[in-house]
Amino acid sequence: MQWLDEDFADACDFELLGLSSHLPPHRLAWELNQHLEWRLEFFKVLEIQQRKGHSEHAVYRYEDASSHGSQTWYVIENKAPNGMIARFKGGAEMDYLVQAMDEAGSMAEAMERIRSIRGVNYILQLDPLESGAIEHLALMDLTPEMEG
Repeated sequence: MQWLDEDFADACDFELLGLSSHLPPHRLAWELNQHLEWRLEFFKVLEIQQRKGHSEHAVYRYEDASSHGSQTWYVIENKAPNGMIARFKGGAEMDYLVQAMDEAGSMAEAMERIRSIRGVNYILQLDPLESGAIEHLALMDLTPEMEG
């Protein structure tokens, strides 16, 4: 994370949740769609460089714009067979990351509703910078897409 300068880190305005769940990515996305009335769809496979090779992480995305503001939610597979994205300050225990750019301010409500989903063991708020996830997630829309 040494390459991140403070201005860049401050400009990355998103919230990050960690989820522990035994569900596969497509099933978790389906559950979130059912309980939160989202429309998560497969977005891409995020390729992350690891010490040895790379890991591939499924990413699902939901966008919504209303009079309350716009919101974009990503559900990202944190743990993959060859590595993980968030590995510090609580991130290593999380199976999934939920990244939110939420002008509507619905993060607290979303957390409460996610807690009640069968298949979600627990949920906690992570610091994007301290968890080590910011460098991989800050430019999510700009990273190249990969056919999955």
